[in-house]
Amino acid sequence: MTPRMTRASRGLVLLALGVLILQRIWAGTLVWFVNPRTLALTWMAALGLIAMAGSLLGVRPVRRLAVGAGDGRHPATGLPAGRHGLHQDHSGHDHSGHDHAAAGGYYSLVVLALPLIMALLVPSKPLDGGAVANKGLNTARPLVRDAVTTLKRTEKPPEQRNILEWVRNFNYAADASVYAGQSADVTGFTYFDTRLAPGQFIVARYSISCCVADAMALGMVVQSDQAAPVGNAWIRVRGPVSLVKIGDQPMPLIKAVSVDGIGAPADPYLYP
Repeated sequence: MTPRMTRASRGLVLLALGVLILQRIWAGTLVWFVNPRTLALTWMAALGLIAMAGSLLGVRPVRRLAVGAGDGRHPATGLPAGRHGLHQDHSGHDHSGHDHAAAGGYYSLVVLALPLIMALLVPSKPLDGGAVANKGLNTARPLVRDAVTTLKRTEKPPEQRNILEWVRNFNYAADASVYAGQSADVTGFTYFDTRLAPGQFIVARYSISCCVADAMALGMVVQSDQAAPVGNAWIRVRGPVSLVKIGDQPMPLIKAVSVDGIGAPADPYLYP
Protein backbone atom coordinates (compact mmCIF):
# COMPACT_ATOMS: atom_id res chain seq x y z
CA MET A 1 0.00 0.00 0.00
CA THR A 2 1.41 3.37 -1.02
CA PRO A 3 1.69 6.21 1.51
CA ARG A 4 -1.14 8.02 -0.27
CA MET A 5 -3.42 4.97 -0.03
CA THR A 6 -2.53 4.49 3.63
CA ARG A 7 -3.33 8.13 4.33
CA ALA A 8 -6.66 7.90 2.50
CA SER A 9 -7.57 4.65 4.29
CA ARG A 10 -6.90 6.20 7.69
CA GLY A 11 -9.00 9.18 6.73
CA LEU A 12 -11.93 6.99 5.68
CA VAL A 13 -11.77 4.98 8.91
CA LEU A 14 -11.69 8.14 11.05
CA LEU A 15 -14.59 9.58 9.05
CA ALA A 16 -16.61 6.38 9.54
CA LEU A 17 -15.92 6.40 13.29
CA GLY A 18 -16.98 10.03 13.63
CA VAL A 19 -20.17 9.46 11.64
CA LEU A 20 -20.95 6.30 13.63
CA ILE A 21 -20.68 8.18 16.94
CA LEU A 22 -22.91 10.99 15.66
CA GLN A 23 -25.45 8.44 14.40
CA ARG A 24 -25.54 6.75 17.82
CA ILE A 25 -26.05 10.12 19.51
CA TRP A 26 -28.85 11.02 17.07
CA ALA A 27 -30.55 7.63 17.52
CA GLY A 28 -30.35 7.92 21.31
CA THR A 29 -28.44 4.64 21.66
CA LEU A 30 -25.11 6.10 22.77
CA VAL A 31 -26.45 6.18 26.35
CA TRP A 32 -26.28 2.38 26.20
CA PHE A 33 -22.51 2.75 26.31
CA VAL A 34 -21.61 5.99 28.11
CA ASN A 35 -22.88 8.17 30.93
CA PRO A 36 -25.04 11.02 29.53
CA ARG A 37 -22.80 13.48 31.40
CA THR A 38 -20.07 12.69 28.86
CA LEU A 39 -22.20 13.40 25.76
CA ALA A 40 -20.71 16.88 25.25
CA LEU A 41 -17.20 15.41 25.21
CA THR A 42 -18.40 12.66 22.89
CA TRP A 43 -19.77 15.26 20.47
CA MET A 44 -16.39 16.99 20.49
CA ALA A 45 -14.57 13.70 19.92
CA ALA A 46 -16.79 12.82 16.95
CA LEU A 47 -16.29 16.23 15.35
CA GLY A 48 -12.56 15.96 16.00
CA LEU A 49 -12.43 12.60 14.21
CA ILE A 50 -14.27 14.06 11.22
CA ALA A 51 -11.91 17.06 11.14
CA MET A 52 -8.86 14.77 11.18
CA ALA A 53 -10.44 12.67 8.44
CA GLY A 54 -10.91 15.79 6.33
CA SER A 55 -7.27 16.69 6.83
CA LEU A 56 -6.13 13.25 5.72
CA LEU A 57 -8.46 13.07 2.74
CA GLY A 58 -8.26 16.65 1.54
CA VAL A 59 -4.68 17.78 2.06
CA ARG A 60 -2.10 16.45 -0.35
CA PRO A 61 1.16 15.51 1.40
CA VAL A 62 4.07 17.81 0.64
CA ARG A 63 7.12 16.04 -0.72
CA ARG A 64 10.51 16.88 0.66
CA LEU A 65 12.77 18.70 -1.79
CA ALA A 66 16.39 17.77 -2.22
CA VAL A 67 18.82 19.97 -0.37
CA GLY A 68 20.83 22.31 -2.58
CA ALA A 69 19.95 24.83 -5.26
CA GLY A 70 19.99 24.19 -8.98
CA ASP A 71 19.73 20.40 -8.75
CA GLY A 72 17.22 20.35 -11.61
CA ARG A 73 14.33 18.81 -9.65
CA HIS A 74 10.76 19.78 -10.39
CA PRO A 75 9.38 21.73 -7.38
CA ALA A 76 5.99 19.95 -7.43
CA THR A 77 7.09 16.36 -7.92
CA GLY A 78 10.62 16.31 -6.58
CA LEU A 79 11.69 14.28 -9.63
CA PRO A 80 14.53 15.20 -11.98
CA ALA A 81 13.14 17.60 -14.59
CA GLY A 82 15.21 16.27 -17.49
CA ARG A 83 14.14 13.52 -19.85
CA HIS A 84 16.83 11.25 -18.50
CA GLY A 85 15.47 11.67 -14.99
CA LEU A 86 12.39 9.68 -15.91
CA HIS A 87 14.57 6.62 -16.38
CA GLN A 88 16.86 7.18 -13.45
CA ASP A 89 16.84 4.20 -11.13
CA HIS A 90 17.44 4.00 -7.38
CA SER A 91 20.72 2.13 -7.55
CA GLY A 92 22.48 2.28 -4.26
CA HIS A 93 19.30 3.32 -2.41
CA ASP A 94 18.35 1.28 0.67
CA HIS A 95 14.71 0.09 0.42
CA SER A 96 14.68 -1.95 3.63
CA GLY A 97 13.04 0.89 5.56
CA HIS A 98 10.11 0.97 3.13
CA ASP A 99 8.94 -2.49 4.23
CA HIS A 100 8.96 -1.46 7.88
CA ALA A 101 7.05 1.73 7.13
CA ALA A 102 4.44 -0.22 5.15
CA ALA A 103 4.03 -2.75 7.97
CA GLY A 104 3.62 0.08 10.48
CA GLY A 105 0.97 1.63 8.25
CA TYR A 106 -0.98 -1.63 8.14
CA TYR A 107 -0.83 -2.08 11.92
CA SER A 108 -1.96 1.46 12.67
CA LEU A 109 -4.80 1.10 10.17
CA VAL A 110 -5.97 -2.13 11.84
CA VAL A 111 -5.88 -0.48 15.28
CA LEU A 112 -7.97 2.43 13.99
CA ALA A 113 -10.44 0.09 12.29
CA LEU A 114 -10.97 -2.26 15.27
CA PRO A 115 -13.60 -0.10 17.06
CA LEU A 116 -15.48 0.31 13.79
CA ILE A 117 -15.37 -3.43 13.08
CA MET A 118 -16.60 -4.25 16.59
CA ALA A 119 -19.44 -1.72 16.29
CA LEU A 120 -20.59 -3.30 13.04
CA LEU A 121 -20.27 -6.95 14.12
CA VAL A 122 -21.44 -6.83 17.75
CA PRO A 123 -25.20 -6.24 18.21
CA SER A 124 -25.93 -2.82 19.66
CA LYS A 125 -27.89 -3.33 22.87
CA PRO A 126 -27.66 -2.24 26.51
CA LEU A 127 -26.40 -4.44 29.32
CA ASP A 128 -29.08 -6.64 30.81
CA GLY A 129 -29.50 -9.66 33.04
CA GLY A 130 -27.52 -11.83 30.66
CA ALA A 131 -24.36 -9.90 31.52
CA VAL A 132 -24.75 -10.33 35.28
CA ALA A 133 -23.48 -13.90 35.02
CA ASN A 134 -20.18 -12.52 33.70
CA LYS A 135 -19.84 -9.28 35.69
CA GLY A 136 -21.53 -10.52 38.86
CA LEU A 137 -23.94 -8.73 41.19
CA ASN A 138 -22.35 -6.13 43.45
CA THR A 139 -23.28 -6.72 47.08
CA ALA A 140 -20.26 -5.36 48.93
CA ARG A 141 -18.20 -2.88 46.87
CA PRO A 142 -18.70 0.72 48.05
CA LEU A 143 -20.43 3.07 45.65
CA VAL A 144 -18.31 6.07 44.70
CA ARG A 145 -18.70 8.87 42.19
CA ASP A 146 -14.93 9.12 41.75
CA ALA A 147 -11.71 8.60 43.70
CA VAL A 148 -12.45 11.58 45.99
CA THR A 149 -16.22 11.96 46.34
CA THR A 150 -18.04 9.22 48.21
CA LEU A 151 -21.76 8.96 47.64
CA LYS A 152 -23.91 9.53 50.70
CA ARG A 153 -27.36 8.37 51.62
CA THR A 154 -30.27 9.71 49.63
CA GLU A 155 -32.98 11.34 51.68
CA LYS A 156 -35.95 10.92 49.36
CA PRO A 157 -39.46 9.69 50.01
CA PRO A 158 -39.19 5.88 49.93
CA GLU A 159 -41.49 5.48 46.93
CA GLN A 160 -39.26 7.80 44.86
CA ARG A 161 -35.99 5.95 45.44
CA ASN A 162 -34.54 3.85 42.67
CA ILE A 163 -32.54 0.67 43.20
CA LEU A 164 -29.22 2.52 43.34
CA GLU A 165 -30.52 4.83 46.06
CA TRP A 166 -31.93 1.97 48.13
CA VAL A 167 -28.67 0.02 47.94
CA ARG A 168 -26.65 3.17 48.72
CA ASN A 169 -28.75 3.87 51.81
CA PHE A 170 -28.32 0.31 53.04
CA ASN A 171 -24.56 0.47 52.49
CA TYR A 172 -24.11 3.67 54.49
CA ALA A 173 -26.66 3.16 57.23
CA ALA A 174 -25.27 2.43 60.69
CA ASP A 175 -28.36 0.28 61.21
CA ALA A 176 -30.10 -0.71 57.97
CA SER A 177 -33.12 -1.96 59.91
CA VAL A 178 -34.30 1.67 60.15
CA TYR A 179 -35.60 1.22 56.60
CA ALA A 180 -37.74 -1.79 57.51
CA GLY A 181 -41.40 -1.22 56.70
CA GLN A 182 -40.80 1.60 54.23
CA SER A 183 -42.53 1.18 50.87
CA ALA A 184 -40.49 0.62 47.72
CA ASP A 185 -41.59 1.17 44.14
CA VAL A 186 -38.75 0.24 41.79
CA THR A 187 -38.16 -0.97 38.25
CA GLY A 188 -35.44 -3.24 36.93
CA PHE A 189 -34.68 -6.53 35.24
CA THR A 190 -34.98 -9.91 36.90
CA TYR A 191 -32.02 -12.03 37.92
CA PHE A 192 -32.00 -15.37 39.70
CA ASP A 193 -29.22 -15.99 42.22
CA THR A 194 -28.56 -19.51 43.45
CA ARG A 195 -27.92 -18.20 46.98
CA LEU A 196 -31.52 -17.08 47.38
CA ALA A 197 -34.36 -19.00 48.98
CA PRO A 198 -37.27 -20.43 46.96
CA GLY A 199 -39.75 -17.74 45.94
CA GLN A 200 -37.03 -15.10 45.85
CA PHE A 201 -35.34 -13.36 42.95
CA ILE A 202 -33.48 -10.09 42.37
CA VAL A 203 -34.69 -6.95 40.64
CA ALA A 204 -31.55 -5.23 39.37
CA ARG A 205 -30.18 -2.26 37.45
CA TYR A 206 -26.72 -1.35 36.21
CA SER A 207 -24.96 1.66 37.67
CA ILE A 208 -22.51 3.46 35.37
CA SER A 209 -20.02 6.14 36.38
CA CYS A 210 -18.37 6.73 33.00
CA CYS A 211 -19.13 3.94 30.52
CA VAL A 212 -20.15 0.29 30.36
CA ALA A 213 -16.58 -0.74 31.18
CA ASP A 214 -17.16 0.32 34.82
CA ALA A 215 -20.78 -0.86 34.99
CA MET A 216 -21.84 -2.81 38.06
CA ALA A 217 -25.12 -4.55 38.70
CA LEU A 218 -27.01 -3.59 41.86
CA GLY A 219 -30.15 -5.23 43.08
CA MET A 220 -32.85 -5.72 45.67
CA VAL A 221 -34.13 -9.12 46.68
CA VAL A 222 -37.82 -9.71 45.96
CA GLN A 223 -39.97 -12.13 47.95
CA SER A 224 -43.13 -12.92 46.02
CA ASP A 225 -45.97 -15.40 46.32
CA GLN A 226 -46.78 -14.88 42.64
CA ALA A 227 -45.31 -17.04 39.94
CA ALA A 228 -41.72 -15.98 39.40
CA PRO A 229 -41.21 -13.89 36.25
CA VAL A 230 -38.92 -15.16 33.55
CA GLY A 231 -35.26 -14.27 33.80
CA ASN A 232 -34.01 -11.02 32.31
CA ALA A 233 -37.51 -9.51 32.14
CA TRP A 234 -38.22 -5.88 33.01
CA ILE A 235 -40.62 -5.51 35.92
CA ARG A 236 -42.03 -3.00 38.39
CA VAL A 237 -42.09 -4.16 42.01
CA ARG A 238 -43.99 -2.54 44.86
CA GLY A 239 -44.11 -3.50 48.51
CA PRO A 240 -42.67 -2.95 52.00
CA VAL A 241 -38.94 -3.32 52.56
CA SER A 242 -37.18 -5.52 55.08
CA LEU A 243 -33.63 -6.76 55.53
CA VAL A 244 -31.94 -9.87 54.18
CA LYS A 245 -28.30 -10.94 54.04
CA ILE A 246 -26.40 -12.47 51.16
CA GLY A 247 -23.22 -13.69 52.75
CA ASP A 248 -22.37 -11.01 55.31
CA GLN A 249 -23.76 -8.12 53.30
CA PRO A 250 -27.19 -6.72 54.22
CA MET A 251 -29.47 -6.14 51.26
CA PRO A 252 -32.92 -4.62 50.98
CA LEU A 253 -35.70 -7.16 50.46
CA ILE A 254 -39.07 -6.20 49.01
CA LYS A 255 -42.05 -8.24 50.18
CA ALA A 256 -43.83 -7.81 46.89
CA VAL A 257 -47.43 -6.61 46.90
CA SER A 258 -47.37 -6.45 43.11
CA VAL A 259 -44.97 -7.52 40.36
CA ASP A 260 -45.86 -6.13 36.93
CA GLY A 261 -44.11 -6.62 33.61
CA ILE A 262 -42.99 -3.44 31.84
CA GLY A 263 -41.07 -2.51 28.71
CA ALA A 264 -37.36 -1.80 28.84
CA PRO A 265 -36.71 1.93 29.45
CA ALA A 266 -34.95 4.02 26.81
CA ASP A 267 -32.13 4.62 29.28
CA PRO A 268 -31.75 1.41 31.29
CA TYR A 269 -28.91 2.55 33.58
CA LEU A 270 -28.67 4.45 36.85
CA TYR A 271 -25.94 7.02 37.49
CA PRO A 272 -24.14 7.80 40.77
